[in-house]
Amino acid sequence: MSKPLFLLITIAIATALLGVTILLPAPSALAQDVQLPNPLGTQPNSDKPIGLLDVMLRIMQICLAAVDIFALFMFILGGFELLISAGNPNMIKKAKDTLVWATLGILVITLSYSVLRFVFEEVQKGFAQ
Repeated sequence: MSKPLFLLITIAIATALLGVTILLPAPSALAQDVQLPNPLGTQPNSDKPIGLLDVMLRIMQICLAAVDIFALFMFILGGFELLISAGNPNMIKKAKDTLVWATLGILVITLSYSVLRFVFEEVQKGFAQ
């Protein structure tokens, strides 16, 4: 497709969309006393609707859980490497390093979850005021 033809088609589509939006009635005339339900529902044991911060907190929990599972897998892998090292100093060092870094990973994930949860709760309190 040539550039002038592509430009002409793009301008025609934009003009048609603009014309349709001009001919439509005003939004206030379309939505008289219409209440849309919250698609996310309400919080458990409450009538309070689920907000954006609740969704972000849940996504953060899922991501941190996935990373935590990976760190736990690495911890198990380090233990397995230590078991099969058969006295080889290089394999023992590698296994110990894996165990140390997996432990540090689990600690960092736990602390980051605590800090992020605190921040999200404080932001929610700020929005509630």
